[in-house]
Amino acid sequence: MRVLAIVPVKGLYVSKKRLSNVLSPEKRKELTAAMLRDVLGALEWSSVREVLVVSPDSAVKKIADEHGFSFLVPRDAGLNASLREAIEYAVQKRVDAVLILPVDVPLVSPHDADKLVELGSEPSTVVLSGSLDGGTNALFLHPADVIPICFGKGSFYRHIEEALERDVKLRFYFSKEIMLDIDSGDDLNKLLEVKGAESKQVFKQLKPLKEVGR
Repeated sequence: MRVLAIVPVKGLYVSKKRLSNVLSPEKRKELTAAMLRDVLGALEWSSVREVLVVSPDSAVKKIADEHGFSFLVPRDAGLNASLREAIEYAVQKRVDAVLILPVDVPLVSPHDADKLVELGSEPSTVVLSGSLDGGTNALFLHPADVIPICFGKGSFYRHIEEALERDVKLRFYFSKEIMLDIDSGDDLNKLLEVKGAESKQVFKQLKPLKEVGR
């Protein structure tokens, strides 16, 4: 099965605005770049051989180039619109399936990526991994356009509805590493509790605008 991983990134300066009360724009840029390298590093060691980074930011392209991955500048900067464009790209390239991983799941492991692919190995299958707040932190689609994508608040349940309406196989993958997306000061504190992630090392070196409450 030929799988394309898609990693959307708004841009290094504009990502993670929810952390603006904790980190300056420059520090959010550093953290986003580190999280991107964590996600791409996990994919690099997984069974997925093709990766497409989607972003309007040329600085993001430099990081994708470091890993030898493909890069797409979307026509529309919106998350779902840019992902739909990436899925169109996947269909044109005749890949069998896509794995969508947002940049803010830096703890994802090669094992996580491989399990998502394994669970979605049958055609007409959707594999979901949710976030703690009801969003979608990983989505595997086989084929790439098997359901419409709808990332955002409450998207975990909307993706379930889309799959049920189309009578496709629905699988779930639960991983505490994927469930943690970095959107708040509390999330950053949880990041400090893990080993190995580059984003953890970067955050430890940053001086927040104010102390993150524990």
